[in-house]
Amino acid sequence: MTTTARDTPPPPPWSIVLWDFGDTLVDERWMLQAPPALPRWTEVWDAVVNRDLAPAWYRGDLRERDVAAAVAERLPMTTDDAVAHMRRCCTQLRFLDAPWAAARRRDRRQALVTINPDSFSRHVVPHARLHDTFELIVTSWEERTLDKTVLCERALQRLGPGLETADALLVDNRVEHVDSWRSRGGHAFLFDGETRFEAELAPLLRR
Repeated sequence: MTTTARDTPPPPPWSIVLWDFGDTLVDERWMLQAPPALPRWTEVWDAVVNRDLAPAWYRGDLRERDVAAAVAERLPMTTDDAVAHMRRCCTQLRFLDAPWAAARRRDRRQALVTINPDSFSRHVVPHARLHDTFELIVTSWEERTLDKTVLCERALQRLGPGLETADALLVDNRVEHVDSWRSRGGHAFLFDGETRFEAELAPLLRR
């Protein structure tokens, strides 16, 4: 039978949950928040970062200050000002209630596997105390890859010997990530809103 990304995963035998971060556990637009005196921040960030520098930054080829300098060139602010605002944005997160509550329960062993840059590890992780919720955090910038499946495989390698893709459930908002993990023999749930999450996956996580 053909499966689709929105299919509900089978009941556990999976013992590990691999959580995506942006738009799965939290609204991923935190860096778009503009300073009160600089409403163009959002427009410039979208043009400079989202449409250009993001892949290199998320892969670890660029660092926070490189990105801040590129944004500051387009706005009446210094690189230091841009860095300071980026760090403030990293402390102003909006978590999605249902999946975040499920992650916080820690019903199973779990890791965070996320395509994110150095600012995430330096500011978001300590501010949100993510190590209190996740046994392991695997990021694209540290692993130097944008391939979510590779991040998942490295998480399993570090969580312990003998774990296979079939032992892990990936919760992610991107169809291509879900399909790729399933193609390797893993289980996956496409997060496309809290209503379906609560109806279909939350009960499985409590088993």
